[in-house]
Amino acid sequence: QIQPVWRADRPQKGRYREFYQCDVDVIGSNSLLNEVELIRMIDHIFQKLNINIVIKINNRKILSGFAEMMDSPELLTDITTAMDKLDKIGIEKVKEELSQRGLRTVHINIIQNYLEITGSNDEKLIAAELLFLNNETAKKGIEELKYVYNQSKNTNLVIDFTLARGLNYYTGTIFEAKAPANVDMGSIGGGGRYDDLTGLFDVPDIPGVGISFGVD
Repeated sequence: QIQPVWRADRPQKGRYREFYQCDVDVIGSNSLLNEVELIRMIDHIFQKLNINIVIKINNRKILSGFAEMMDSPELLTDITTAMDKLDKIGIEKVKEELSQRGLRTVHINIIQNYLEITGSNDEKLIAAELLFLNNETAKKGIEELKYVYNQSKNTNLVIDFTLARGLNYYTGTIFEAKAPANVDMGSIGGGGRYDDLTGLFDVPDIPGVGISFGVD
């Protein structure tokens, strides 16, 4: 669908209150092949537009695993909100914000180790597996991430463990299309899996995954 949409929050500089958006959603299926199809769609669309992009991908279950390791699942939103600012404010400011939100130094150090994972996509997956050996939720997220990555190797896909996406209804795979390095625009498309979003409208247990492009 392509239609005008409106932001419920106070738009930051450079964002419109009302804008046109192109949405693609798959509702009613748990299959990770839907994520693969959407990633290929993003890749195909920007190839047709002759725009060089990087598709960044992560999984919210890995981030949920963090909160569980700290015995503080209620801090998941605080953790992801701080992580989402990494590009803008840097690691020291992120650590400062996490401290202000009540996280202990030992936990902040674990988060820093996670955010500083580097290397190829395969090397990043190995490092994450070692970091989360004892957390089943995070291990499930890594397993899903690995599957989607292995099925999407012909696309310009980059595993980015700093990707959090601020909306807390995401439950699994999350992704963003990032503009070329020489263009300071940030995300030009993104989305993820939201397996109980319909529960907000008293229609529980309907899985979904979707992406959107800001047409403006």
